[in-house]
Amino acid sequence: SQTVSACLNVVHYLNQHFGGMSGEEKADAEPQVKDGVVGPGKAIQSTLGDRGNVVATIICGDNYFAERTEEAAEEVLRLLTPYHPDVVIAGPAFNAGRYGVACGEICKIVQNKLGIPAVTGMYEENPGVELYKKDVYIVKTADSAIGMTQAISSMVNIACKLAAKEKIG
Repeated sequence: SQTVSACLNVVHYLNQHFGGMSGEEKADAEPQVKDGVVGPGKAIQSTLGDRGNVVATIICGDNYFAERTEEAAEEVLRLLTPYHPDVVIAGPAFNAGRYGVACGEICKIVQNKLGIPAVTGMYEENPGVELYKKDVYIVKTADSAIGMTQAISSMVNIACKLAAKEKIG
């Protein structure tokens, strides 16, 4: 028999770069939502397999988030709530500092305000690690997207455990 966790609704958070809006010139993009998978979300979906679906991807520019953190975080909450996620996956941000801080803040606010488990991934020297390690599950990643496959695999495994309310290591 299938367990409840077999069909998780996952919402994925990405910055403008990984969200396919190109680079730095789109760093002021405000939060927006797209149904289904975008970019690295394809790897999340394939790692999830029949355990769940990436139901939506939220994309926000790093500068927009950094300059209006509280407002941006509230907007992200507003965008993801209708999708009723069982878990939120942010990033991975690798060694991108503003992105790491955004991922950490998204995870923290989703957990605190909505009671939804969340996980992100960052390189150990990302400033987001120091800021959020006490509040958020942060998977250790390589310093660049070369480590994407390993990062996604670890993040999805923790996301599934959190959603099933299992103990994490």
